[in-house]
Amino acid sequence: MAEETETKQLFSPSDVSLHTSRKDCWVVIHGKVYDVTKFLEDHPGGEDVLLHVSASWDATEAFEDVGHSTSAISMMSSYLIGSIEGYMPPKASEHTTVGGSDEPPNSRTTQRNKGSPAPNIFLDFVLPLFMLGLAIAAWYYLTFVAKSS
Repeated sequence: MAEETETKQLFSPSDVSLHTSRKDCWVVIHGKVYDVTKFLEDHPGGEDVLLHVSASWDATEAFEDVGHSTSAISMMSSYLIGSIEGYMPPKASEHTTVGGSDEPPNSRTTQRNKGSPAPNIFLDFVLPLFMLGLAIAAWYYLTFVAKSS
């Protein structure tokens, strides 16, 4: 893999911004540059999704929000063409790796680290009370009303 790393190029953000069309589309994810031109038609979300994120320069957040499969993540290495010069992740503490890596991030692991979603206190309280009330009403009906009919 050391040989593969040496052949990859460094690109400036302005270099990447020149590749946002259907005939030439690059995306940046975690500071790595991917030429996804040949993948546009095969992308499950459609080519417009990739074209949109290529125009926004850094597709890291959009990529993480979707939660790609492990097979999708493993496919990324075949499209890797280089990295961004002097790339600094938005939140260095969350994305910094020791020694760097050409491996794409594991979005499933990253999503797990974000924590659980905020609880909905109202539903957590009202829903069990509603179910309890429904159970008591059914018991009362079956015990007293149905027998007297």
